Amino acid sequence: FGSSKPFQLALSKLARRGGEMGGGDCDETSGHLRKHHLATWQQEGDGLGLPDEDKVNEITSPMAKAWPDMLFKNPDELVAGHIILNDSKASLRPSALKPGCVRANACRKVFWEPSKVKAAIATCGGLCPGLNSIIRGITNNLWFQYGVKEIYGMQAGYNGLADPETYKPIKLTPTYVCDIHMKGG
Repeated sequence: FGSSKPFQLALSKLARRGGEMGGGDCDETSGHLRKHHLATWQQEGDGLGLPDEDKVNEITSPMAKAWPDMLFKNPDELVAGHIILNDSKASLRPSALKPGCVRANACRKVFWEPSKVKAAIATCGGLCPGLNSIIRGITNNLWFQYGVKEIYGMQAGYNGLADPETYKPIKLTPTYVCDIHMKGG
């Protein structure tokens, strides 16, 4: 039932109006979160709900140009929240996720012109096995799939974002990260 168009439309409408389900408190749902989109972050009003990505994302993704038949996600696609029938732990699950969460995946349209993007990757430190593989994957995807050529690794986590003069960013390229997944720390 989760992939049917009527179900997707119902979840989309639910999230856009704040996640109300039969008069429920919309402050407790994921649909009542602040919009996380660069096109909407300074808009007047409460800024809650989902942005209308069909209107704000105007640039065709390079991936859509390279693979026009690829299955891209719809901008308002949601993953159904509580999908377990007869759930023995329903009372332990967060109510904010009940109406669903925005699905992450590649979209046909993007907000920024990828060739003009400067990207930075910041991590928070601590033990995280596999993080170098993720940094490598993000760098290669940005470089080869999107055409982003200015990619930086921020040193010292959030300190590097706050003080890049002290903690110089590292320029990341496919050559620089080619064997990073074989190294620690």
